[in-house]
Amino acid sequence: MKQSPNITVINYLCFLPFIALFGIVFILDDWETGTGIGKTIGFYVLMGLIPLSTALSYWNNRQSMKYHVVDLLIPLVVFFGLLFSYMNHLAVNNKMVTVVLLVVLYFCFRVFLVQRQTNLYVLLIAVMLTGFGEAIWGLLQLYGYTNSQHHLFKSTGSFFNPGPYAGYLAVIWPVALFYLLRDWWVWNVAYNRKLIYYRLRWGVALIALGCMLLVLPATMSRAAWIAAGASSAVVLGLYFLKIRHRSYFKESKRWSKAKWASLSLVAAMLLSILGTGLYHFKKDSADGRVLIWNVSMDMLERNWIGHGVGYFAGSYGKAQELYFSEGRGSEWEKSVAGEPEYAFNEFIQIAVELGVLSLILLLFAVLYAIRTGVRNRRFAPVGGLVALLIFAAFSYPFSLIPFLVLLIFLLAACVSAPYEFTYYNDVKYLYLFDFDVRQRWNAYSIIGLLVTSSILVGWSLATRYPVYMAHKKWGQTQVYYHAGGYDKAVEQYEGLFSYLMDQPNYLFEYGQMLFKIHRYDDSMQALLYGSEISADPMFHILMGKVLQAQKRFLNAETRYQHAAQCTPHRLYPYYLLAKLYDEMGEGEKAYKMALFVIDKPVKIDSPAVQEMRAEMKKHVQKGPPEKKEPRRVKVEIINE
Repeated sequence: MKQSPNITVINYLCFLPFIALFGIVFILDDWETGTGIGKTIGFYVLMGLIPLSTALSYWNNRQSMKYHVVDLLIPLVVFFGLLFSYMNHLAVNNKMVTVVLLVVLYFCFRVFLVQRQTNLYVLLIAVMLTGFGEAIWGLLQLYGYTNSQHHLFKSTGSFFNPGPYAGYLAVIWPVALFYLLRDWWVWNVAYNRKLIYYRLRWGVALIALGCMLLVLPATMSRAAWIAAGASSAVVLGLYFLKIRHRSYFKESKRWSKAKWASLSLVAAMLLSILGTGLYHFKKDSADGRVLIWNVSMDMLERNWIGHGVGYFAGSYGKAQELYFSEGRGSEWEKSVAGEPEYAFNEFIQIAVELGVLSLILLLFAVLYAIRTGVRNRRFAPVGGLVALLIFAAFSYPFSLIPFLVLLIFLLAACVSAPYEFTYYNDVKYLYLFDFDVRQRWNAYSIIGLLVTSSILVGWSLATRYPVYMAHKKWGQTQVYYHAGGYDKAVEQYEGLFSYLMDQPNYLFEYGQMLFKIHRYDDSMQALLYGSEISADPMFHILMGKVLQAQKRFLNAETRYQHAAQCTPHRLYPYYLLAKLYDEMGEGEKAYKMALFVIDKPVKIDSPAVQEMRAEMKKHVQKGPPEKKEPRRVKVEIINE
């Protein structure tokens, strides 16, 4: 091969898109469009530069890449997941395209990280700086200097609530902790200009860790606390046992079985006490997640190949309705049932959306990456990956772009290593091809990866640009929706339907406006699409209102019952049923349902609840109806 140019300025320039990629965490979700995709826009824009930057770095350094089994597993995960998703719905949505770009990003990281040893170290510093920046942002919000992104919480950083914010800090925590320990030695030696980098890294780790320590407790996120604590234990164990005290392994073998048993018993007791305390800290939240996991496991039993990328919520709503309608739900489960967008366990959600096969392949890839990272002494990425996986077991980080970028980076950092084509390798192993041929084919494979990546990125940007414009127009048109100018808004919303069919909020707004202007059939179409991707019972309620307005009372009753069975503790569906029965002339049913609404306990006694009960009390005060023939109503059974 030709000698690499190795121009220093080019190496520095190639860092910029990758560092900026971590910086998208600071972009607010409502940036540009006002529809909650600000970070996604930043990701797509930077992905246009990532393959180019990677190719330029490879041209400048010409380092070969040692392939790893994870390089095969990651594309297989995506291939089977997207294949099953397309088979279910025969459509390509925005989340599927994002998944493809994540595979491109993985291989770009793989190529970029092996070009120079300092590439990994610089990017890890950039990651710690994002944690420091988010921690400062959260502290400013906590003390009232800047506004929070959620009106109910004081500290959210750039995220929409403190859960993902705390999780992001928890993933950065073990990385900073490791370098705080790793680079301590620079202060014990005389000053040297060559040590400036290590002192800088230690300083960044110190301030990042200190700021995160101040803000993490205020987030009240149990999942983040567990992730930070467990990953810290992993980093400390790897650092002290593998680096500082190798003789400890020999000494530990002399411990008696009684000592090991006592230590295990104490650890189990402490973990039990800690787990019980965290459970009771937010009991209703924990119970709600247990219900979600139970219902999700039912979904897996019925469909193990996956419901499709982005279809968890809609499929979950139907499964939860079935769960309660079959009488399997207990009273406490009914009281905590909601309409979740996520499974609050990414491994379960991946299995539900992409299929069990994709989950198994992904677990193999992650575990193999951690094993390789430990063997290569990449303890900082290993610690971050462990924290991310633990947080993913209790929350929804993989639904947010910054966490996906971190996941891909940490996986690549654990397995990336240059391939040295030395004659030592030729002697140790028997190869079919000699040194020059293998080196040349490695270069061809890297070039092929970069060309393929560029094509996929170009296709993704070209097909998603109209979607971005649709989001922008939607955000601008929402002012008419909120002002009640439905005729004007519908004119604008109609042209966006084919681009925003994966946005529940858009579909609900569109369906509601069509209902208001009496375009009932079009309203039903939009709402039916929304019920496929959302667990919100309001889609069924609004469909019931549409059907009731068309005098299709039995169909309306079915929709209200769907909403009531999905979230049994809600009062509103039963209130609408009472009014529906009254309009149908079913006086006895209306009277019984009115009594039910009056007596039904609710979790939160809001003004709306009091208003509904007051109306039902007026209805009940008229007394039970006389038995008479019900009024004839229009009945039309439709296939929905």
